[in-house]
Amino acid sequence: MTTIYVVRHAEKLDPADPDTPLSPEGEARARDLASTLARAGVQRIYATTRLRTQQTVAPLAQQRNLVPVILEPAATEELVARIKADDRGMVVVVAGHNNTVPVIVQGLSGVVVDGIPEDRFDRLFKVTIAPDGKTTMEELRYGVPTP
Repeated sequence: MTTIYVVRHAEKLDPADPDTPLSPEGEARARDLASTLARAGVQRIYATTRLRTQQTVAPLAQQRNLVPVILEPAATEELVARIKADDRGMVVVVAGHNNTVPVIVQGLSGVVVDGIPEDRFDRLFKVTIAPDGKTTMEELRYGVPTP
């Protein structure tokens, strides 16, 4: 069984800055993500070249002693293909963006996910892929609730 958790980066400090770091609220959410997935057995973490995705998974990566794999934000097809080919049987975490998370979830599960509003940060999508290729998708919440 392959399990993939897909999450949007946490709250950002400056919405106008394309590579802004996390805000204090975002830093707290990143710690919440690490707590939420502490017992999940995460073996690989992906983030984008944007600082906010890397900071979102940093507490989890430190906890698990993992170095995140960094990809360009638009490399969603490459990411999905890589997970399906290289990460079989693993537990994986992906930190993306409000416009890429739905694409990644659909690519992994076949399930269409609504777009993520700019002010929504608490969604965590869990995709499982069975050895026979059957997939399931579950939408979870973590940290402080957002709209």
